[in-house]
Amino acid sequence: MIKIENLHLSLVGGAGEVNILRGIDLQVARGETLSIVGSSGAGKTTLLMVLSGLERASSGSVTVAGVDLGTLNEDQLARFRRQNIGIVFQSFHLVPTMTALENVALPLEFSGVDNPLQQAEEALVATGLKERMQHYPGELSGGEQQRVALARAFVVKPALILADEP
Repeated sequence: MIKIENLHLSLVGGAGEVNILRGIDLQVARGETLSIVGSSGAGKTTLLMVLSGLERASSGSVTVAGVDLGTLNEDQLARFRRQNIGIVFQSFHLVPTMTALENVALPLEFSGVDNPLQQAEEALVATGLKERMQHYPGELSGGEQQRVALARAFVVKPALILADEP
């Protein structure tokens, strides 16, 4: 499912080049669960960003579901991510002008799924948010926002879920 070989990521800033990820090798089989722990600034979120294709590695390879992410252009990568990866960000990234229902339906609409609102509603019911579907993110508690983000990640039935401090 996931194979990382000799992954490196360096960024150049005011202090020169900073090595964020160095020589990471990792394999995770389908059905396995992996937690990555470490201190603040250790590169956990950056690794998730590389795994999702939102950040490109400086060198090495990242293969997800048999696809080498480094071989995809930006459009292909976005399509692959929409179809195969569910992401729960640390700060949830809910659209503030959309209801919980609309936020969950968004990836379904991008994927061209029939009846996106019905599927989104089912996902929100499964997370215990039936009574909060028509509320905007600002009207939800932090825990409720997190459940909306989880429902949004799972609603497309992705092959891979990446969660940053769920």
